[in-house]
Amino acid sequence: MKRALALALAPLCLGLAATLPLPSLNGCSMLAWAQDTRTYGSDGSDGRSGRSGRDGTAGASQTAIADGTPASFSLTGSDGEDGEAGEDGYRPRCGGQPRNVSYNLQAPDGGDGGNGGQGGSGGAGGDLTVYFGDRAALRQLSVNASGGRFGRGGRGGSGTLGCRCDRRDWEIQTCTGTPGQAGYSCRNTRYTCRDGRSGSNGAFGRDGAPGADGQLWIVNQLEPLQPETPAASVGLSTLASQPVQLSRNLWAERGGANALLAPGSRVNDIYKEYTGRVEGTVSLDWQAPRPLGTFAGGDVRTEIQPDGSLAATFPDSLWADYTTRREGDQMVITVTNAVRASDVTRLALGTVQGSGANLSAAVLDLASESEYLNTQFRLTLRTTRDDPRDNRRPRYVTVYDDVLPTELVSLTGNRFELALGRLPIDRGPLTRGTYAQLEITAVRSLGDNRAEQTMSWQGQF
Repeated sequence: MKRALALALAPLCLGLAATLPLPSLNGCSMLAWAQDTRTYGSDGSDGRSGRSGRDGTAGASQTAIADGTPASFSLTGSDGEDGEAGEDGYRPRCGGQPRNVSYNLQAPDGGDGGNGGQGGSGGAGGDLTVYFGDRAALRQLSVNASGGRFGRGGRGGSGTLGCRCDRRDWEIQTCTGTPGQAGYSCRNTRYTCRDGRSGSNGAFGRDGAPGADGQLWIVNQLEPLQPETPAASVGLSTLASQPVQLSRNLWAERGGANALLAPGSRVNDIYKEYTGRVEGTVSLDWQAPRPLGTFAGGDVRTEIQPDGSLAATFPDSLWADYTTRREGDQMVITVTNAVRASDVTRLALGTVQGSGANLSAAVLDLASESEYLNTQFRLTLRTTRDDPRDNRRPRYVTVYDDVLPTELVSLTGNRFELALGRLPIDRGPLTRGTYAQLEITAVRSLGDNRAEQTMSWQGQF
């Protein structure tokens, strides 16, 4: 580090030496020392970092029938491995310190210790699904679904000591000229040797995470549950003409799992209980103002949620506002409005004109979709008394930074008119000739979809 700092100071010190009669500069003294310094021996190598421990494996999940017969289940996850210790740094080769040399010396540095490896995480315990006719039969089941223990992080390796100088300073006499003649002179120059840096110790590795306990799932029937197809992705036009069949088994989350089982059992105390099944056909009812063919392309994903409700995810290229309803085994997605996502942010700032109470700005909808979208505007207005033509750094003051009240926004065709002169602020900054900056952000939404587009203007009212 000191060597690098000395080199970095070189340009500064040379400049100071040429311009300032300074008697001493610590940084420049370091530079002078570094420029006339040689090393001997060799630095110690850094130790290698330890390998991380492997994660434990998850316990096997099982299915069982509780009929009152005692049974035991071992579903434990395995333990994570400990991380390896980092390797100690290697000692430097100190060699023999040169004697009576006319330059400074730097002794070799010690090697840094390697970092310890991370501990492996414990494997999760396996899940147990139990079918039963009598809830009391669960008390005959002894279950151990504990997660594996975490592995410890490895110890960091130790750094090694740097070499020490045998002789820390000495003087060398140099003479010029011929002895006994005019101009002959001698001077003594002092040189030093600096000890090598000791290597730093490696960091200890982080411990792994303990494995989660397995979970209990209970079903109050002896017949196996039917397979489920909770989600499907199909084309828009296909779903409108050909419904898809979906099904999902429903589960309620409850607490107290260990109390349901034999004493000494260990599972996640939150368990899942089967509460029924939702199944039926899902169809698309297109009631948007524009025909479905206008938005052809892309798949819609239909899904029965864990709570039994129906949800739809439309392709990224389409914004849709929709509702769902369920009538027996018939589930319907009704689309009431739709726009192309690419058309949502096709706005452009029109003219900014007037001043005072008549100040206004126009925003044009180039895609003509405003009839189908909710649009709100946020305005940041800054003004300055400086003339930007004469002042390269005019001082702008924010006079308004908020959502525009809806009564100040009007829409005619594809043109929004923003009545800025009616803002609830002092109209002094809006006078004719004032320089200003406008930042208008349009916030557009439809159903659960939302996007923003920012437009800027700078000029003079």
